[in-house]
Amino acid sequence: MNRAGFGLLRLLPSPILAIVQKDFLTLRRDLRSLSQLISPAILGVVYTLMILRGDGGPPAGRGEAPAWFIASFHTVLTYSSVGMSLFVGWMILSRLAGMGFSQEGRNYWLLKASPIRTSYLLVAKFLVAYLPSLALGLAFLIAISVSQKLTLLEFLYSLIAIIMCLAGTAGILLSFGVAGANFTWDDPRRMNAGTMGCLGQILTMLYVPISFGAFIAPLGFAQFLEYPLIYGYLGGLILGISITASCALIPLWLVSRRVERLGEG
Repeated sequence: MNRAGFGLLRLLPSPILAIVQKDFLTLRRDLRSLSQLISPAILGVVYTLMILRGDGGPPAGRGEAPAWFIASFHTVLTYSSVGMSLFVGWMILSRLAGMGFSQEGRNYWLLKASPIRTSYLLVAKFLVAYLPSLALGLAFLIAISVSQKLTLLEFLYSLIAIIMCLAGTAGILLSFGVAGANFTWDDPRRMNAGTMGCLGQILTMLYVPISFGAFIAPLGFAQFLEYPLIYGYLGGLILGISITASCALIPLWLVSRRVERLGEG
């Protein structure tokens, strides 16, 4: 596969692009890996259809609720369906990021012996896990936005939230994958990060709603204070991007030294 086949990825340094190409080819050729990626998509479709079958409106009442509550409730309903894109992305990331290093198996020495920077290796493994989950999440977001008739502003805001929340998820899961890297497996079905991988999945199960809530909560808070909604969007961007960017970068920085020692024990 040539560099042009990867579009914008061809702008990456050659070592990063080479690892990305290798890993994508490995995923395409391994039917068991593909089956693990298809399952989240099927579940996502089922859950999304269940959500979209609802009328998308608040429950009927006496009409006595304050205006800020009705507006906030509408905001929650609007973005709750968008959260399904994050759910699908999380399931794929749990597979790709958690096992990003372990999938090298006993061939990891080839990467270790090559003159590749640790930062390049981490970026490559991050992209291999992040890009497929983002692509599928975007597909779900577009479908949900059309069916729910989201405005352009709501779509763009949701897109930013998904991009950043998935980036933070990938950073956390990949760091736990490094901590629990296993290169001695013989059966691909046992290729996992063990206890560390389970801890990463549990942590990200908590992280995903919290990070998405950091983007959405300021919208409801602005409506509660009867401020223009633009303040809610600005507050959500500042709070959400700060949290998710930190979760994407800090865990990988913490395990960067460990990457240098992988395969030595």
